[in-house]
Amino acid sequence: MASDRRAADPADGPGAPVPQDARDLAVVLHDLAWLLPRTIGLGAARQDPLPVSELEVMRLLARRPGLSVNDVARELGMQPSNASTAIRSLIARGTLQSRRDSGDGRVVRLEPTPDAYVARDRRERAWGEALTDVLATLNPPSRRQLIEAVPVLRLLATRLAGEASPDQVDHAPPRSGG
Repeated sequence: MASDRRAADPADGPGAPVPQDARDLAVVLHDLAWLLPRTIGLGAARQDPLPVSELEVMRLLARRPGLSVNDVARELGMQPSNASTAIRSLIARGTLQSRRDSGDGRVVRLEPTPDAYVARDRRERAWGEALTDVLATLNPPSRRQLIEAVPVLRLLATRLAGEASPDQVDHAPPRSGG
């Protein structure tokens, strides 16, 4: 069986990605994305249940408030009617608010409410508490490597979302505190 690894171009510098490395990273990130809500995310989901479509709408609008219904549908690959249904439900829950666009009154802009940010913070805190227990089962160097990877993984997420420029710095800012 032929390997997907190829020699990196010397111009790319040491540690340049090769297809197999990128594939391996994509697979493990996908596995984690699938496992996290089904393991550590269960407790938080039971406290504040949201259908998947509504959770996806909230994730998008928390990252990019001010999108229209059509923007949300396009970004999430949803039918506009399904996006509208999810948005109406979120507005009824008090986690989303709408306002008319100042330039075009026919367009509605969507933003999470303060309650939505409180719920997100509660969910993320619960995730952190649950993941702390799992991280404790790893050896200290492995835990440290994972924690140190957070800033670059966050940058990868922003680049995948099209929210970071290619020249954005890809190293961690100095940590404050201990």
